[in-house]
Amino acid sequence: MEARDLAVGLAGGRVAIGVVSLLAPGLVGRAMMGPDADSGGTRLFLRVVGARDLTLGIGVLAALDRGARVHGWLRASAVADGLDAAGSLLARRQLRPTVFPAAAGAATAGALLSGWLAGQLDA
Repeated sequence: MEARDLAVGLAGGRVAIGVVSLLAPGLVGRAMMGPDADSGGTRLFLRVVGARDLTLGIGVLAALDRGARVHGWLRASAVADGLDAAGSLLARRQLRPTVFPAAAGAATAGALLSGWLAGQLDA
């Protein structure tokens, strides 16, 4: 698979997560933290994170579509995912036991892949 194809897939996943977090933050909160996670503060936080992911994903896709430089978008994605991995580790006791490995693993993989892609594209 080509680096560009990986970047498109990664950005598409980020857009999907962003849309779901924006439109159904209560569902995302309950899935990650249980039934008590449907508070206004949790919904707000998940919408903010969803907006960030949607923006980063659209930025990558738009840059690729226009033939513009994409490494900045990918580096920002790597930083966001790295911070999400660290946040997952710090909040592991508040996450459902089955969610923590998936959340931390996906964020770590996203950070590593975004960082690698930033070096592959625009080179």
